[in-house]
Amino acid sequence: MPSIEQKYNEWRSAYVRAWGEMLYIDYNKKGEVEQKNAITCSEAIGYGMLISQLMRNQQDFDGLLRWFLHFKNANGLCAWQQIDDKHNRTYSNAPDGGSNSATDGDIDIATSLFHAAKIWGRSPCGRYDYRQIGLQLTKAIWDHEINHYTFMPTLGDWVKVAQPTVSAQGYSGGAHYGEESSYSDVTRPSDFILAGFLTFYNEDVERSSQWAKVMDAIITTVQHQVHLNPTGLIADFLKLAANGLYEPSQKKILESDNDKDYNWNSCRVPWRLSIYYLLTQDPRIQPALMAQSSFFGSLPEVHAGYHLNGKRIHDRSYSDMSYTAPASVVMWTMRHPNQSKIQNEMEELESDKSYFGDSIQLLCLLQARNPTGC
Repeated sequence: MPSIEQKYNEWRSAYVRAWGEMLYIDYNKKGEVEQKNAITCSEAIGYGMLISQLMRNQQDFDGLLRWFLHFKNANGLCAWQQIDDKHNRTYSNAPDGGSNSATDGDIDIATSLFHAAKIWGRSPCGRYDYRQIGLQLTKAIWDHEINHYTFMPTLGDWVKVAQPTVSAQGYSGGAHYGEESSYSDVTRPSDFILAGFLTFYNEDVERSSQWAKVMDAIITTVQHQVHLNPTGLIADFLKLAANGLYEPSQKKILESDNDKDYNWNSCRVPWRLSIYYLLTQDPRIQPALMAQSSFFGSLPEVHAGYHLNGKRIHDRSYSDMSYTAPASVVMWTMRHPNQSKIQNEMEELESDKSYFGDSIQLLCLLQARNPTGC
């Protein structure tokens, strides 16, 4: 298997692009994104900043940071998607919601800033105070991307959390009318980046108690998913149910009919939960990781998508690094005896030169090797 350094150099050559002093991660080389002229998104910038910081490449880190600072929206969060605006000969936010935020990108960007502050302090000549920028961003995440009643991540700053209805059972949701408020009770498990929230808890002292509640709420939600599905698989989107707990919807929530399945969003969950466990050994998260590890360990190979009962989504007879790499990480974390088989599958899986799979694999390798990020 190529060394991590070789994989990083290949990834950097394939996806890091320059625009003046700024850098971005090209996430649409094949034109597969619905917005055909899209070039990058906040998720990609977050991945790029994490990878650059983990590889100690301060020059790239600062170039990506400049992209974030240039495309910060009015709430101080990273605008979700940028396009090649050929008409105006520039790059700009996508016209339909591109200036809105997506929560996972902001969490990764803020996390990378705090780690960068510990490694480098500031950028050369003191141009950027990483820690101060990180604190400004965590405040914006708390203000605009967290449901202050359930303490769960929302989908982004475009979701408006209405004043809740409170019953004897506690919070029972906000308004259910209008596109923005109808998502106030929805959360996306790919935003369950517990290691990031742990970093916020330690670094953002002013809001430490809030970040502790966010971590507790996420862990409670993960525990409930294992109770619902012994496979440990978690759906792409969850919605607050009448019992006050988040559960998979039985229909499309935001993206597709597979929103209720272990699909292209939640394929990252085993990786994210594993890194948190490597940092903390938190016993509350162990049952979910054990269930996921046991499930993946029982498979002859990991396919790209499953129903929560463990049956493969009918048209997913292929494998993808976005699924195989996180499965390998959780099995390695839990010391599953079949881990080497999945590891071999990952090493033999021919890359389709996909930004998503290649970035996830590289982050899985880097963070498993160095979960503190410093």
